[in-house]
Amino acid sequence: MSFVRQAAVFASVLSAGLARPQLPSVVQPDGPPDIRDTVCGDIIIAHEQNFNLFWASDVFDCLQNIPFIANVAARFLDYYNDTLQFQSTLEYLKNPPEGYQQPPVDVLQGLQTIRDKVDAGEYTHQYIFEADLQLLINRMHDAHVYLAAGIMAPFAFISPLGLVSASPDGKQPPAIYLQSDVISSRREGWAPSPITQINGVDVVDFLTTFAELNSEGFVEPHADWNSLMESPARDIQGELSVLQSSNFYPGDELNFTFSNNTSIETFWLATYGEAESTGPLTTAGDFYNYFVLGLLPASFEPGSPKWWPNDKDIPLDESDQEEEIVDDYGCGNETDFNWCQDSSGAYPNNPDVVQPDLAVTGGGVVTGYFLDDISTGVLSLPSFFQVGNDTGTYFDTVDWFINNATNRSISRIIIDLQQNSGGLNLLAISTFKRFFYAMEPWTASRIRSHYLADVLGTAYTEWFDNLDPQSEDDNVWLNYFAGSEWVATNRINAATGSKFNSWGEYFGPLSENGDQFSLTQLYNLTDDDFTASMYSGYHPFGYGASTSNDTPPQVWAPEDIVLLTDGLCSSACAYFVELMSQQAGVRTVVVGGRPTTGPMQTASGSRGARLYDAETVDFDIANVEEVLDSETAAAIFPNRSDTGMWVNYAGFNIRDQLREGDEERIPLQFRYEAADCRLYYTLDNVYNVSRLWRDVYAAAWEDSSLCVEDSTGYTSRNNSTAKPPPERTAQAPTVDFNSLGFTEIDDGGLNATIGHVNFERASISATDVQQCSAGGRCDGNRQCRQVPTMCPDGRTTKQLFACLPACKSHGAACSGNMQCQPSAKAESKRNLPPLKGGRAGPVAKFEKPSLYNGFCKPTVVDHQIYKNLGCPL
Repeated sequence: MSFVRQAAVFASVLSAGLARPQLPSVVQPDGPPDIRDTVCGDIIIAHEQNFNLFWASDVFDCLQNIPFIANVAARFLDYYNDTLQFQSTLEYLKNPPEGYQQPPVDVLQGLQTIRDKVDAGEYTHQYIFEADLQLLINRMHDAHVYLAAGIMAPFAFISPLGLVSASPDGKQPPAIYLQSDVISSRREGWAPSPITQINGVDVVDFLTTFAELNSEGFVEPHADWNSLMESPARDIQGELSVLQSSNFYPGDELNFTFSNNTSIETFWLATYGEAESTGPLTTAGDFYNYFVLGLLPASFEPGSPKWWPNDKDIPLDESDQEEEIVDDYGCGNETDFNWCQDSSGAYPNNPDVVQPDLAVTGGGVVTGYFLDDISTGVLSLPSFFQVGNDTGTYFDTVDWFINNATNRSISRIIIDLQQNSGGLNLLAISTFKRFFYAMEPWTASRIRSHYLADVLGTAYTEWFDNLDPQSEDDNVWLNYFAGSEWVATNRINAATGSKFNSWGEYFGPLSENGDQFSLTQLYNLTDDDFTASMYSGYHPFGYGASTSNDTPPQVWAPEDIVLLTDGLCSSACAYFVELMSQQAGVRTVVVGGRPTTGPMQTASGSRGARLYDAETVDFDIANVEEVLDSETAAAIFPNRSDTGMWVNYAGFNIRDQLREGDEERIPLQFRYEAADCRLYYTLDNVYNVSRLWRDVYAAAWEDSSLCVEDSTGYTSRNNSTAKPPPERTAQAPTVDFNSLGFTEIDDGGLNATIGHVNFERASISATDVQQCSAGGRCDGNRQCRQVPTMCPDGRTTKQLFACLPACKSHGAACSGNMQCQPSAKAESKRNLPPLKGGRAGPVAKFEKPSLYNGFCKPTVVDHQIYKNLGCPL
């Protein structure tokens, strides 16, 4: 998946009874301002002057006054409904099997309900329409399902204070603390006071409700809970917790009460993360035209100088000139590259193995540590997302770790997967093979069988099978489309062990759980054309060019390896856990979760086999006519050029992952998969990973009583019978829009386009990626960067320089196969633009946030998609 790498924002409030800072005011018009004509425009003007943080209530004042056009919404829902027909889990979400921990949801009926409200004229505000839609998506609890579109996409709501959940001693239920208190108290030797209430509500109840509403795609509440909390493994990737990146407006005030009878009164914040220059969006109507219709203001020319009047300049004050103070966490300079400073001292400053370019703004992520006194090696893999040369150095670093651990006679291995949200399936398979070379990874998956998928698969597979390998032109297409989702005859039928004879044989359909599905396919990893096409020129370790001449020995038995997760493991990470734990028999330890006893699942992110997106489906459909030259098939598809709303990214899960030997073919997404042992984070280890690793070692190999009460016995080990999964307790979230006080609005300067919209806004997915001009120059905010490029033969990957779209770590996701790679900290004013003035009382102070500017970094540039880029000879 294209996961957003977001920066951790931390703001400390210095005293109780606080109010909004009184800053130099934006010049007000004569008489009472019309909120539609000032707040939205002032946010844009302030952002142009390098402000990134805003009051949440001011952002909501803008959002709630953006009007709604039913025709646009209806066309978008048609487009999105057609897109979600490819989602593999629709009926399982409606009727989940026993053990599924989230509430059921009928997605297609939910879309129809929203469409009925559109047709009945019940929506008058764009925000309510989009919030209804985002709430439905959140209820799918699938990290592969993600929609970045409309007015909600550029904004996120942020708590000015980060939280952690930690037990005092590993046995007592965790309490909630300020992140800053936990970090400072560990260094200074004092006991932090836990939070007891937020906004007058019990802290656990408040955060449980918040997590249910803002779930980022996890299959159980324990993972939703962990996603709210700060983590050093998140810090080193420049990411935000859900509490600091929520979709839904949480209100204005945010008050914390502590067990020592003190309190902090503060306010919710918001970020604006649009990377491109929008021009003068001075009204709510302008906001609609840009973010919903994709239309730039008629008077704006990209690259033009300052366009706002001088009286809209926001003066600096002394705090804006202050030099940033870097906290001393005792990291020193033990090695040139480590995660110590980026993690507030949580990671050691002396890793034994380091991937090149290790940095939040770099490409390296892998580190290794040897705890010689307990003969244990720790391999830290916080991500499987890598690009270009970083993919090769990832392989190398894992090899260096294994070789060094072998030479040091290390007895046991902990593989730390905390905060690993996925990435390249290639790396999951290759890392598995590096530990268990003799094992063949199980790659079983299946699609949902529906009409449009059948048309695509029939057209592509029949065309592919008729290509002539002896023809130079046809051979290019054979290599390029060997990894296509719609070619079946180079995949293996799991039931027979032979290749499928046709698309029809693969498509089936088989009727299961009220829906229809294909037969089970396996990847043919011995087919070099397939792996080169599927993995952008790479081959998984153990196959093709990556086959080892000498079979690497298996250094560690399964019982000598433990996987450590925080439940947020997703996508390629979840697949890696499946290979290691189910095929190889490695044990798992999970840490954190809600302040209750009982088990917790190891990998609660998406367990789907493949992330897909609407833009790729549109590309596949377009190629039916443009490449396959099948006008008959092309005429069947709906009009995919009219998306209604401007869509940055619409992801979904196209294939279910299936377990070997499962005759019921239940998707892994819906299986209850508890860890062998659950631990609580403690005050001693939540920001001290060395302590955490030793606690994991002790629980896994010395004293299983250290595991959380009733958290063991939920897996089948040594032919034992697993305990039944716990009962579902999660509730379906709702939003009370009436309590938010929406007012009547007019069109606010809308472009009253009724028919097809001609989008003018540049897509962050950048399907028109261009080569850099002479001197490495690019238009607008795009950055000239070296990228791996898949050449037309489908087998060769070369490097060239391309103009890549800009992104922000706190903005909407890059789409397709891109990820937002932080490149530098964003220049950010210390103060907040005071769009509505302050309140009486002391001023709240906020620390300078760590937000990042970056660029959308593709895993590989596909020459066939990015036709304007060219390919080096």
